[in-house]
Amino acid sequence: MADNATDFIPCMLIPLQQHYLLLPNTTIAEVIPMPRLTLDDSKTHYWVGQYNWNSQQLPVIDLESLVEGNPSKSAEANKLCILHGINSDLGITAYALPCYGAPQLIHLNEDALKLVSDTEDSEFLHCQIHIGNKVAYIPNLDTIETTISQQQ
Repeated sequence: MADNATDFIPCMLIPLQQHYLLLPNTTIAEVIPMPRLTLDDSKTHYWVGQYNWNSQQLPVIDLESLVEGNPSKSAEANKLCILHGINSDLGITAYALPCYGAPQLIHLNEDALKLVSDTEDSEFLHCQIHIGNKVAYIPNLDTIETTISQQQ
């Protein structure tokens, strides 16, 4: 019996520095070459800067820095991944993440997802999974957006 095409979800696998980020394809608004950002040294350790996109100032955050609690090291990023906000109550329509290569469109089903068992919990992640030989974050976008809204 053939698999039903609806069993597969189109996702984007976004390269971060040490991990990958796995998001539904519809979450991505645009991926662009890394632009010049407006910097603000008064912001927290994961705050990279801001970018003017479609006449709005987008916060740019380093997801790995947010998850791990380390200072951002995003100077080597070569692309900016712009995400649609999912929680309209917070007033965040979009925000951006630096990435370190071209995001890859993949189609996944439940069988392809293998949980990483030896990871530390983070409120910013639902879980970490293996996709082949890669470790990917499945983020908790609500918590991330709530945290961003508190910094604006």
